[in-house]
Amino acid sequence: MSMGILEEVNASYEKLSPVQKRIADFIFKYPDQVCFYSLKELSETLGVTEVTILRFTKKIGAQSFVEMKSGLREHLQTRLVHGDGLNRIADHVGGIRFGDHDKEEMFQEFVANEKNVIAKTFEQVSLKDILSAVAIIRQSRKIYVVGSELVTGLCAYTTRRLLTLGLETLDLSNLSRALYNNYLAHATPEDCAIIFSAPGYAKHIVNTARYLDKKKIPQIAITDQRTSPIASYGTTVFTCNNHDLFFYNSVMGYMSVANALIYFAAMDNPEETNKRRGRLSEVRSAIGSTDFVKDGL
Repeated sequence: MSMGILEEVNASYEKLSPVQKRIADFIFKYPDQVCFYSLKELSETLGVTEVTILRFTKKIGAQSFVEMKSGLREHLQTRLVHGDGLNRIADHVGGIRFGDHDKEEMFQEFVANEKNVIAKTFEQVSLKDILSAVAIIRQSRKIYVVGSELVTGLCAYTTRRLLTLGLETLDLSNLSRALYNNYLAHATPEDCAIIFSAPGYAKHIVNTARYLDKKKIPQIAITDQRTSPIASYGTTVFTCNNHDLFFYNSVMGYMSVANALIYFAAMDNPEETNKRRGRLSEVRSAIGSTDFVKDGL
């Protein structure tokens, strides 16, 4: 290949199919990971066939998957040899260095991007889908919240909010794999799962979505695009804008969709919500706080 591998991918980008562009996007974002993936691992991570990936490698001018990985390793080695400090990363991801712009202008640019992420996200979200997801949540015996790495904080937030509504909710994002598997082994079609998945598409999250689909357990998929590996398994799917000025992904859109689901879940049946919250208050009053009992009492 005459050019560097990422330059080859970029030069071929407009000629790629939608699925091939998704592969290219993943390689652009995670070249340091892809260079160590096997063909099977990349196929499972992206939710595409191995043949699709092999066709992609030919389309960008590589003779084989091995040659493409070799090109990515060369890219990684070049970065390591020449260093990859914060300024270099900022040049690549954000397009600017901190000193190049007036800080006020940078602040306004940041605010504009945050607003745009929300606006672009809700251009893709319909009230019909929100209400459909809320119906799944309200009818479920138990709600499992699933995600990893970047979205673990969002999983904890969503779980806490749903628990406050009196809905039995379990956050699986920070559990050991043994506990994670044990809880899912007891999931039934009377339950549901809310799955957050950002680019990087953790393999165990994709496998979880596939497993839940096999068990006919309703899933609310919150991800970045319809071609995301978990989207095909979602009973209801929400796609969120994830553009960030510096990092590869923003979870702002994911957070807004989660807030919309929580708000409409609360307002769908206010009387039932108040009853559930009343039961929570009763338990809190009976059990009390986490204060320790003093010696002698």
